[in-house]
Amino acid sequence: MKRRVLILTLLAGLTASLPSQNPVRAAPRDGGQPGTVSTSTAAPAAADIAGLRDAAARGDAQARYDLAVALDCGRGVKRDRVQALDWLRRAADQGHVAAQSALGWKYMTGSGARRDDAAAFEWLRRAAERGDTAAQNNLGILYAQGRGVVTDPVEAAKWFRRAAEKGAADAQRNLEALLAGRSRDARSSTEPTLPRT
Repeated sequence: MKRRVLILTLLAGLTASLPSQNPVRAAPRDGGQPGTVSTSTAAPAAADIAGLRDAAARGDAQARYDLAVALDCGRGVKRDRVQALDWLRRAADQGHVAAQSALGWKYMTGSGARRDDAAAFEWLRRAAERGDTAAQNNLGILYAQGRGVVTDPVEAAKWFRRAAEKGAADAQRNLEALLAGRSRDARSSTEPTLPRT
């Protein structure tokens, strides 16, 4: 059992460093910015940021998300986590799944936002129900630990299983911990990977 957990942990570290095709995956373990993973190393040009700001102001959910990413990690614009959180919330309010997952994670961990388990639960639930793997894992954690919701190991197992079936090693590890009676060992290792624009 210990060997399997070690192998799953190593695999999670390896897969987290792969380029992301999905906008929400495990965060890099190489010291990258919290809440960010690079799918591109180039910073956007000032014109690109201006275009994002215009589109975001007009209500484009993807532009709002992309602008939040740029502001969160300081790519092509001065880093401003307060504005980043505002644009992320606007995109999430419009139903942008990656934004909902990222916003839930930020509230869950207190990274870039004040920790708020009830808000984390609500945003992660929305994204998890729409199939977001990271949100499913993190929602399982909230159920397992009774954060923002009444402790419910059956619901926790359901969400861990859904994410694990998609290949999320961290969700598999969390499911194993839950089934072994160690739900407090479940950890969020699915820091949202806000792709750098």
